[in-house]
Amino acid sequence: MAKKLWKDVTEDEKMKMKQFVINNPPDTPLTPEYAASYLGVSTATLQKMRCEDTNGIPFFKPSHRCVVYYKRDLDEHLTSQPAYRCTSEYR
Repeated sequence: MAKKLWKDVTEDEKMKMKQFVINNPPDTPLTPEYAASYLGVSTATLQKMRCEDTNGIPFFKPSHRCVVYYKRDLDEHLTSQPAYRCTSEYR
């Protein structure tokens, strides 16, 4: 059975994936789909970050076609992003 495309994943499914991540400990391994739903980005954005962003979110490749993120790394990424008070501050 083929993997479901991210664009075909419903908002309800994304919310359930996000809730799964929230309810699990920091050492939980996550697929890119679960990581994307937790961060509120697409799987394509995560893929682009893996390919182009040298300061991006740490990930592991236990095999050729498998990518794993850990919740602790996702939380670190979220807390390390600058906070803005106004859109004019965003660069």
